[in-house]
Amino acid sequence: MGADELVLKRLSAQQLDALIDAQNEIFADYIIPIRLSRESFAEFMRSVGGKLENVTVALSGDEIVGYVNPVVDGTEAWIGGLGVVPRMRNQGIGAKLMEAAETYAEEEGADEVLLEVIEGNLAAKKLYEKLGYVQRVAYLSAECNAARFAGFGQPPRRSALEDIAPLHQRSYAGTCWQRRKGFALEESARTCEIYKNDDGFVLLRRIAGTGFIPFLGVDPESRRRGVGTCLAKFAVNRLWELGTFKIAIYNIDDNDANRRMLDLFDFAVTLKQIEMRKKL
Repeated sequence: MGADELVLKRLSAQQLDALIDAQNEIFADYIIPIRLSRESFAEFMRSVGGKLENVTVALSGDEIVGYVNPVVDGTEAWIGGLGVVPRMRNQGIGAKLMEAAETYAEEEGADEVLLEVIEGNLAAKKLYEKLGYVQRVAYLSAECNAARFAGFGQPPRRSALEDIAPLHQRSYAGTCWQRRKGFALEESARTCEIYKNDDGFVLLRRIAGTGFIPFLGVDPESRRRGVGTCLAKFAVNRLWELGTFKIAIYNIDDNDANRRMLDLFDFAVTLKQIEMRKKL
């Protein structure tokens, strides 16, 4: 069965478990294998701004064999997930799903679609290029060993989401959509410790023995003064105090300043994502 023989429909509430099963099959052989539960899937959807009723699925009979999750915010749209089960790939299903997502985005008022593709995922990148997407910037994910750090000056104060939201908006303007959108910050704030000083903020979280730094932002007017380095030292030290063995940071801009900060803490780059855009 090819793409023309499948039925594309919006997801119904009764299909949620089937969608999660399909997604787990889709990403079992991914560059980074992913397995989701109902809870983690809901968390993921909130983090990308997605709504279940906007997900389009490709059906072979009653079986979900592919899906796409388009999200629209004003004139900007992005793809919060796309996949086809392994046995149905290379039949044009991904292209059909992307076309459906673009149609939805345009109908909702968007004039541009963004997405990310992992460097090395050549099949996906080739598909997006064929559909007219062009590379814009790259983002890095990295890991380091937890360590005790000093030299971060006056420790930042424990804060709440409302204290950092305006600073987040200023410091993340123009960067990765997954980090500059308010809903992504709100989702992280649900499970993170939040710290703020006069010029920046940082969020950190411990899961089992791994620490995460989902956000670290500095007011644009205070950059190049060591604020980010001090916040990073504090965050790494705090995660060490919490008993983590490894620390991860995701989706930071691939630029000289961030590379220098990663080197300072002996972060090793584990993943590089390419942001691609298309004008509708």
